[in-house]
Amino acid sequence: MLFNRDKGKRPQEVSIRLDGLDTLESRIRKLEAAADDHRAALAALDPLGDRLIELRMRQERAEERARTLETAVADTRRVLDEQSEVLDLVRVTQVAERADLTREDFLVHYELAQRLRALYTQRMPDLIQPRLTAERPRDVVRRQAQLISRLCVVLFGPDEQGGLGEPDLAQLARIATDAGVVGLDARHQRLLERVGTEAAHLFRAMTVSGHASHFDFAVEPGAPADPEEHALWPSCEAGRPVAFVVCPGYRAADRRLLETFVYTEAEG
Repeated sequence: MLFNRDKGKRPQEVSIRLDGLDTLESRIRKLEAAADDHRAALAALDPLGDRLIELRMRQERAEERARTLETAVADTRRVLDEQSEVLDLVRVTQVAERADLTREDFLVHYELAQRLRALYTQRMPDLIQPRLTAERPRDVVRRQAQLISRLCVVLFGPDEQGGLGEPDLAQLARIATDAGVVGLDARHQRLLERVGTEAAHLFRAMTVSGHASHFDFAVEPGAPADPEEHALWPSCEAGRPVAFVVCPGYRAADRRLLETFVYTEAEG
């Protein structure tokens, strides 16, 4: 009886096993279909990979061209600086040594003064920007004026030394980088070199001009800022007490060609 009962269950067990095989085969077909889909997706990505490689190569070529252009610009700027220096020297050596300025003499020194103004108001503020960014001072304008004041002293000499000291280019770099604490990117490194070069060119042109040239740092602290006598630094107001000199004025043959830039105390 027991044998016959077990024998009766066999068809059912075989059926269950066959159903399991069908299910397994169905799963295998689904997995194969999914694998085919993945392979198709990967095949579709191949052109994208090729395109990405092409774009990377183009980027590298563009970066290389940009580096080449930067080098060419720097070389051109050096040539222009050298030519500008030669032109300044040729002009000023043609001026006879005397106390007065003729119209031609005045134009020579006026051009030097305008180059000095551009150095004060454009290149120096740009040069000390990395240090300002690193320091994050509470009063950015005042700190900017203080740093530029220090740059002017090392480049053009304090008033007690006659106002025409030889530019100290090593000290210029120390101030711009906070003695090496602040790093300069390639553009600001070139700007540092340009500021030093321009200051040296101006110094040579002014000292061989045949006229007594003078950088005027002398403004009494606390004296009212007079727009007829002084150039006001940004955010400063006429009539306010002078806190310090930012950039020296320039005089030739005792004639003022550029006003002294001053920073004033804030109201209240």
